[in-house]
Order: sequence, then C-alpha cells, then structure tokens
Amino acid sequence: MSPFATVNPDEYHPFEFETEIVHHNLGTYRYTVVFLDPELHEHLPLKKYPRLRASGEVRDIPFDGAWQPVRGRWYLMLSKQLMRGGEFEVGDVVTVRFRVEDPDSIDMPPELVRALQSSKPLQSAWDALTPGKRRGLAYGIANAKTQPTRSKRLRAVLEQLRQS
Repeated sequence: MSPFATVNPDEYHPFEFETEIVHHNLGTYRYTVVFLDPELHEHLPLKKYPRLRASGEVRDIPFDGAWQPVRGRWYLMLSKQLMRGGEFEVGDVVTVRFRVEDPDSIDMPPELVRALQSSKPLQSAWDALTPGKRRGLAYGIANAKTQPTRSKRLRAVLEQLRQS
C-alpha cells in the first residue's frame, strides 16, 4: 500500500489518503474531483456497489457523496460549497478521510415523511422507486433555499408519485 493510503477499520473514517484536486472532463461537463487512491480499491466493495456511497472529510471539510466509476478509476465530485469552505483550488494536495455508507440510506425531509405516512398509495409508489431515485427526490426537497421552493418541490414529488 502506498505511504499515503491507509485502512484502519477501528476509526470513524477508516479510509485515508492524500491526493490532488483536479478537473475531470466528462463529455461536455467539467467537474472538480479527487480520484480514489488505487491502493484502496481492494478494501472497498466497488464491484458490488460501483457508485459507492461515502461520507467523510476533505482536509477537515465534511462531504457526503459517492465514489463514481470511470474507466477503472473512481472519483468524488467536490461541490462549489466544499471548495469555498476549504479555500481549495485545483492542484491542491489534500487528505481525504471517509467511511462507506449504507447504499440505501436516504436523508428524508420531515414533510415528505409525513406525506408518505399519511397515504398508503403514495408510500407504495415511493417504495417502488430505486434508492437512487428516492435519494434524488428527497435531496431536491431538502436542499431548496426557500420554504416556498421546498413546498413546491414537495408538491411536484407527490404528484409524480400519484401518477406512477
């Protein structure tokens, strides 16, 4: 294992490595990312979960995301908020610490939970969605900047569930 990649299953963030922040071009999109140290591949369930959910820190700034596959490598997209919070720039070398998260876990906004609990048909339609689709819909509601937008997104999700 490289001197900059470590595995310690007893720690809160059992995986740690140093890497450079880079731009990654994917089609017409350009992302700011860090690539997973290849030495850690054998210690992670990447074959079972190619988009491996993880949470941790990039130089002490928290993240919650997924390692995404591309041509035998895995990358983590760094949000603009994370980049600003850490005052990071492309080319910076950072320490990444993380743990693997349950691939089916979803942070549910309380108003969505209440709506689903109040209607068996809505709950059934929700349960029929993939975990990734549920996560995306919940994220859209939870990350609205204003309450009117949050309410509008909740109504749209509920209408989508009613039509499915």
